[in-house]
Amino acid sequence: MEMEMEMEMRASEDTEMGRDITPPLPPIAYSLHNSFLLSHCSSCFSPLSSSLRYPPLLPNPSSTHHVFYCSPQCSSSDSPLHFSTAEFHLLHSPSIPDDDSADLRVALRLLLSLPDSATQIDRVAGLLTNRHKLSSSGNTEILTRIRDGAREMAAARRARCGVTEDDEDDVVLEEAALCLVITNAVEVQDADGRAIGISVYDTAFSWINHNCSPNACYRFLLNFTNTESSSSGESVLRIVPAANQGDTSVCTHNQSKKGCKNYGPKIIVRSIRRIKKGEEVTIAYTDLLQPKEIFVSKLDSSILGCCVYIEKATDNLTDYIEQVVNDYLSVGDPESCCKRLENVLNQGFFYEQLETRKENSPLNFNVRLHPLHHLSLSSIYMTLASAYKIRASDLYALHTELDKRLRKAFAMIRTSAAYSLLLAGATHHLYCFDSSLIASVANFWTSAGESLVNLARSSLWDLFETSELPISDVSSVVKHGCPKCSLVNTFDANLSHIQALLADFENICNKFLDCITNLTQKVWSFLIRGCHYLNVVKDPIDFSWLESSNALDMEAWLGGSIGTDESSCMMVEALCHDHQRRNIFLLGVHCLLYGGFLVSVCYGQHSHLIHHISTVLCPVEHVIE
Repeated sequence: MEMEMEMEMRASEDTEMGRDITPPLPPIAYSLHNSFLLSHCSSCFSPLSSSLRYPPLLPNPSSTHHVFYCSPQCSSSDSPLHFSTAEFHLLHSPSIPDDDSADLRVALRLLLSLPDSATQIDRVAGLLTNRHKLSSSGNTEILTRIRDGAREMAAARRARCGVTEDDEDDVVLEEAALCLVITNAVEVQDADGRAIGISVYDTAFSWINHNCSPNACYRFLLNFTNTESSSSGESVLRIVPAANQGDTSVCTHNQSKKGCKNYGPKIIVRSIRRIKKGEEVTIAYTDLLQPKEIFVSKLDSSILGCCVYIEKATDNLTDYIEQVVNDYLSVGDPESCCKRLENVLNQGFFYEQLETRKENSPLNFNVRLHPLHHLSLSSIYMTLASAYKIRASDLYALHTELDKRLRKAFAMIRTSAAYSLLLAGATHHLYCFDSSLIASVANFWTSAGESLVNLARSSLWDLFETSELPISDVSSVVKHGCPKCSLVNTFDANLSHIQALLADFENICNKFLDCITNLTQKVWSFLIRGCHYLNVVKDPIDFSWLESSNALDMEAWLGGSIGTDESSCMMVEALCHDHQRRNIFLLGVHCLLYGGFLVSVCYGQHSHLIHHISTVLCPVEHVIE
């Protein structure tokens, strides 16, 4: 085995914070996750219209379709690859398991660049396969995936060629391609942060190394048009490889880009802090809300005997939460979703070990989630915010005048906003220790701000006689600014000055957070009224309360459901004074502007999120429900 070279990318010039350091880079192979094959275009990854979608152009048009496209252009571009790579045959294989096959389909596409007689498979197009390293890793899950996946790929390729002969031992090329995907692929996220597929990019991106404290992040362009890259004037490659230029296996950005079509999810790398010329550029490949291998490494040796049980319990809990979320997305029962997820938060997840009991090993135990656990952040809070919003909308649609369901709808809007604010605050708490979370925290502050602003604008405030604040007065908060800071005035509604203020990034962030913290303390008890789990969260911004020994004591709050009963609504009504509505609106505006400030660092001033924030802030008087 030849010596593996360390590849890295370095800045070719001094680069300030919030600058694109690559143009939109096209993928060399990509594929949607199975769950999005029927809802998104398999060529450009854009959402499909329910009434207009195009099947692939296949030799056998009567075949059952597993993929669709948004336009004839996407269909004609991707259909030949869909068939020639044997993706079609893989998806139609009766032996293919029900789990996701996106990695296998991407690997099949990469095999097109490998000749059947290839002998050098340590690198493909300059990208390291890591086949030998992965094959000797001892990780049973990875080894099984490589072995079984390679066999499925080989079977699909034989079916494409009409070959019935089965040679399970000759899968070296398939293993190499799949290992390349495992090593280099990244999750493609849509505008809502959902992982809809995976993609492999050339060396201009794939040679950028991972770092837990990176100086750059990346974003995706779906349904790409040339105007998106030229609008900012930053479509320049500002990084160069720091590898041996004499290595013939190295494939540069310009070489691999040659012949690529303008399809698939493009990726752009952007600086999230100042990078000096010659400094290595690094990004975070993994979801840093989910730490890996940290828990086991910190366990005392005296309790390592329980480790396998804890890992299994955590895996079961993860599977359960994923099932609840999938049921919510597919069946559309938000009430059941809220009950099941909040039961996990309130009472934990009971795990029973059914295997033979070993001495001093527990038979069963209850798994409780920490408020800052990655499952709380990445799955539960986000889903609950969405589910309560849907429940409120459903109740509002069924209301009659003076119907009690309107009060329940108002309670659910409050709870939705509270979970959104908790998600933003908790992620920001982690961001203070890890700058790689800047993209996540930008999105969550934006979502929280929109939820709070929509709550303040809701006509359901009219249910409470104590609230006589004219809508125009609420809207004028933006015009009159914030009494504690000048940020609302500085960051006008179209956010046009954000880019120029990045030089004072840290100071502006601190000012935003001071105001957000102050306003949150005024409205948090109102937002969480009646929600048992949220009552345990003393402050969604400052988490110093977690240091208390009884901080997570749930006993006083168990025994009921979300506070939508009459007594709870009466308590809320007593709190519904004009200043609550005004403070909620002002808090929402601060969250939106802070989110927009961080968004400009990650995605640029011309991001669709910046436009969305401006749309939420500007036509205040026209969007009251």
